[in-house]
Amino acid sequence: MKHRYCAEYKNCLIRPVHHEDIELYRLWRNNEMLSRYLTPVGQITPEMQEEWFHKNQEDESIVTFTAVETQTLHRAVGSASLYDFTGHIAEIGKTIIGDDEARGKSLGFYSELMAVYIGFQKLGLEKIVARIHEDNAASMKRARRLGYTITGRHPFVTGGYECELFATKEQFEQCHPFLSEVRIFEE
Repeated sequence: MKHRYCAEYKNCLIRPVHHEDIELYRLWRNNEMLSRYLTPVGQITPEMQEEWFHKNQEDESIVTFTAVETQTLHRAVGSASLYDFTGHIAEIGKTIIGDDEARGKSLGFYSELMAVYIGFQKLGLEKIVARIHEDNAASMKRARRLGYTITGRHPFVTGGYECELFATKEQFEQCHPFLSEVRIFEE
């Protein structure tokens, strides 16, 4: 969905996807190391990415954010999305830090934290769900830091298992007493 939500915390800013971001998104999604735990879609062409961008802007069931590192790199480094809205519940995912120089700076954690916080504060969500491949150590670590509870697991399309997780608004706020330091604003 086309939106104007932004948030800033520490060295990370999340903002709406801009057209100039889409080539980075395409490169990240085509990188096998980055996309190995995502649903396979094959190689994405520039034309396919352009089509994705326009659909993403119109689709009311997805809110995508670009993550920007703000202290040293000063550029777009990743993404996070809220999607599959059902009542007061949405899924968080597609969190990628695609820029090699940005890894290890907690940007995946910060971008997902802010996306979830926007979901709770601005979009009326009461519960967030996530699905993370059990072999995805970085995402599982981030999920523990974010305070998600594992509720089950199911087979993943390319092998192994995906864990099913959730956090309520109340759980999330209790796990993160520093949320008042997160600045939410509109572009």
